[in-house]
Amino acid sequence: MAIIIYTDHPDLLLDKIYEAIENGKADKWVATADGYLTYGSLLWKNEAFFKPEIWVDDKQLRFGLIKRKDRKHISTKLYTAFHTKLVELLLSRFDRDFRNVTATATRTEPDRF
Repeated sequence: MAIIIYTDHPDLLLDKIYEAIENGKADKWVATADGYLTYGSLLWKNEAFFKPEIWVDDKQLRFGLIKRKDRKHISTKLYTAFHTKLVELLLSRFDRDFRNVTATATRTEPDRF
């Protein structure tokens, strides 16, 4: 259930995403102290996290879904909300910074749940 972004500059795209979050221009996304992203609406904040990873050789920026430690499962509703909100952010703010974005339906590196 990862999001895979195909871009020539995955490091620069990740920097732009963090900058947009820091400047309040990334809807309700929040970055944690360790660099994970969570959707900051009252309903979803800290329910799950995206862990970013740069895959240099594949020219990919990947966001793996991480479940909250006290959760047994990640529900379909939860991962659907997180995936759609992140893809929406990418398409609305960073569409010129990547070629393609894929949301996987099964566990994919770097998911942890």
